[in-house]
Amino acid sequence: MVAYAIPANLCLLIAIIPHVTETLLWRRIAKLHMLISTAVVSMMGWTLYKERIINIFQQEEGREFSGLMLILVWLLLCQHSGSSIGALRLSVAVAITIFPFVAWLYYYINKELRTSWPPHCKAAL
Repeated sequence: MVAYAIPANLCLLIAIIPHVTETLLWRRIAKLHMLISTAVVSMMGWTLYKERIINIFQQEEGREFSGLMLILVWLLLCQHSGSSIGALRLSVAVAITIFPFVAWLYYYINKELRTSWPPHCKAAL
């Protein structure tokens, strides 16, 4: 939960004060979070690779792995966002924002993937 609350608050600060990314405190908190998240993502990635898990969205570790990867990329995009935003940065931000919804929709529509859902997920919508 904290892994998602810290970047959410950092991004909220950007929405309120766009040039906050240029402050030392904001950059240090963001870099510390990215460092810890990178370590956790590496451990989860190694576990998924070692256990040869192919459908990572079917496992809790795979979903957390994907969520932390999205956070890492999002925080990388937010650094120095007080300056002008290029087309590449904007395209990546839109793709990161849309990805969870598209992935959920794909899994929800695909009946073959839905049969392997855990019981608590079968009641979703």
